[in-house]
Amino acid sequence: MKGYLNVKELESYKKADIQTLARNLGVSDAGTIKEIAARCAAVEIETGEGAPQTGQETTEEYKAVEITSGAEKAQEEAGKAAGGVKVEVVARYLDQQFNQIKDVGEIFTVDWVRAEVLLAEKVVKIKE
Repeated sequence: MKGYLNVKELESYKKADIQTLARNLGVSDAGTIKEIAARCAAVEIETGEGAPQTGQETTEEYKAVEITSGAEKAQEEAGKAAGGVKVEVVARYLDQQFNQIKDVGEIFTVDWVRAEVLLAEKVVKIKE
């Protein structure tokens, strides 16, 4: 499916985060947060299950654009090294610690402190 990001949500990002997103989307990261957000929101993106389609507003289940990153492997290794816990994503979200999107159904390992944060945000569940 294809879709667009919600410009109001993008405007709530920190400038460094919106600039990273802009670069990942292939648009200019120069200007104010509002200008960058508008450029990012104009880019048609691939969306996953539960993500908004063209013309729809974002929902709680969909919070950001898909970003591919090598940080996922690093996150997995850090979780394992810290005696981590496996979690399963229940709501798509932007993992700001690793600057990547986690999709519903994705399973990965994090340390217990990170797991508690993600559980409190209701974006993951413990995978047994």
